[in-house]
Amino acid sequence: MAEMLPRSRAMQGAGGPALSIDPLARVLPNVLLNAPASVGSGAVLEGPLHAGPGLRVHPGALVGGPAQHRLGGARGTLEIGTDVEVREAATIHRGSDVGRGVTRIGDRVLVMAYAHVGHDVQLGDDVVLCNGAQLGGHVEVGPGALIAARAALHQFVRVGAGAMVAAGAMVSGDVPPWTLVAGDRARIIGANAHGLRQQGREDSLPLLRKALRLLWPGGGRPALGPGALLESLGSAEAERDPTIQELIAFLSQPSSRKPCARTRR
Repeated sequence: MAEMLPRSRAMQGAGGPALSIDPLARVLPNVLLNAPASVGSGAVLEGPLHAGPGLRVHPGALVGGPAQHRLGGARGTLEIGTDVEVREAATIHRGSDVGRGVTRIGDRVLVMAYAHVGHDVQLGDDVVLCNGAQLGGHVEVGPGALIAARAALHQFVRVGAGAMVAAGAMVSGDVPPWTLVAGDRARIIGANAHGLRQQGREDSLPLLRKALRLLWPGGGRPALGPGALLESLGSAEAERDPTIQELIAFLSQPSSRKPCARTRR
């Protein structure tokens, strides 16, 4: 069930409120919500915005505000997947006239309190943004990645699937999939072992650690191209490993940001 909500209201369904909009919330024109959905007190939803079922917006959040961009941001849109939760005082901005024109939030995304999602950001499924995480415009975050509290990502940074950005990190380079980065400026400090184990990818850990040493033998920027990585790993197992394949694909894609350096350990 989809409903355009030009003003705050609640709709009752057979099992209770299908759309629960607090009287002190503001749902502006061109906002399309799919039941069930809830919007808390003081939250503001601006359109054009389309959200899948299960959206939960907590008090004081701004979802769908215009892009913060001097060259234009009034006409962009925001697309939100299913079962997304936006906690207190978080902000999510629509796309801009100078970017893709759309900000996309995948399914089952959690945006914690005071986090910010800038214009034209693309968040994959199951992404978690912890309290106070700040994402600049045009950032891309792959499925299952976690951005910890008060981390900040520079415009156009890419974060690969399953990666983890540590609390307080200042990220100005791309974060390869299934890695853990920390610091100012953020450096790769190893594989995201916890994330791999959660996904049943424990067998990928030795290969990923070896790949990171080969790509960044002395810290700094990568010394080995992604095309030569499989040959250097030298095993049929590496060719079949999904984590290694994701790493190679990520590093092979064009990007305006260089990959993060690695901490030599």
